[in-house]
Amino acid sequence: MILQYLQNAGSAGTKRDAIFDYLKDVLPKTKTAEQQERMVGNILVEMKEAGAIILKGRMWYVKS
Repeated sequence: MILQYLQNAGSAGTKRDAIFDYLKDVLPKTKTAEQQERMVGNILVEMKEAGAIILKGRMWYVKS
């Protein structure tokens, strides 16, 4: 879902908060909002380390 969202964002990229807003309905309801935000941040970092996405400043992009 994150990759699809970033692909739709295109060259404009998107911030982590926008990604969180997009995903918040599918995140575990047993976690607090803070824990959900941290989870999204951890997923983004893992995807960055795997080479699927890149971070420039505060904006996330799909790696082309």
